Amino acid sequence: MQKKANTVGEFVKEIAESQNLKPSDLGARINTSKQNISDIYKRNTIDSELLLTLSKALNYNLFSYYDDKEPIVGFRNAETREWQVKIDNLTYALSLKKDLLNEKEKLIIAQEKLIAELEKKSKP
Repeated sequence: MQKKANTVGEFVKEIAESQNLKPSDLGARINTSKQNISDIYKRNTIDSELLLTLSKALNYNLFSYYDDKEPIVGFRNAETREWQVKIDNLTYALSLKKDLLNEKEKLIIAQEKLIAELEKKSKP
């Protein structure tokens, strides 16, 4: 869903309305009044426990409101860079192991040829 909301309260309202829920319907889901829901819709901030309760009631991750806001974006970007470094290191280590296995395979083939030649020479 594309966010139009300027506040987390407006975001909750958008999600509720997208599910055709009136404030009284959402209030019934979380055991509060229509007036409390209307007040929530006006908030700039919402306690994380209440946001979790609302997320469950709406079956929607309301914490996603913060996905494009700092410092969440910075944290996610840093985490992504860390994981990319780990992936790159593992990819490099895997390529080294593949090269080593190829060399060992060539050595085995050479040894098998040498053994076969030595067996030919040792037969009368």
